[in-house]
Amino acid sequence: ADIAVYASGNARPTGGAGAVAMLVGPNAPLALERGMRGTHMEHVYDFYKPDLSSEYPVVDGRLSIQCYLTAMDKCYQRFSSQPKGRLTLEDIDFACFHSPFTRLVQKSYARLMLNDFLLESSPDRKSGS
Repeated sequence: ADIAVYASGNARPTGGAGAVAMLVGPNAPLALERGMRGTHMEHVYDFYKPDLSSEYPVVDGRLSIQCYLTAMDKCYQRFSSQPKGRLTLEDIDFACFHSPFTRLVQKSYARLMLNDFLLESSPDRKSGS
């Protein structure tokens, strides 16, 4: 779960709490495969609390969105390059995205489609190497 409180301004509507819950039954088609993941970490000051006496963070919204999209690109590229073979969006039945505001989910999914397109269009891919 995540709790975010923002001072007045553009970021305030994106604040709140977030959580993920899944109900899994005895015949659920949920498969967690060991090692099938992609991770990314980067040291960036898009969201931080320089004043520990304040409950409000300093937020650079545009930089934060760019960081999110970059991290998603890197994670998807690493995830889709598995030892078992290349994965694409066609291999994924469901996806969960961070959605602090309208249209980020659509933009995120479009970004994954762009990653697939760029990989399929790359010269290395066409030559079979």
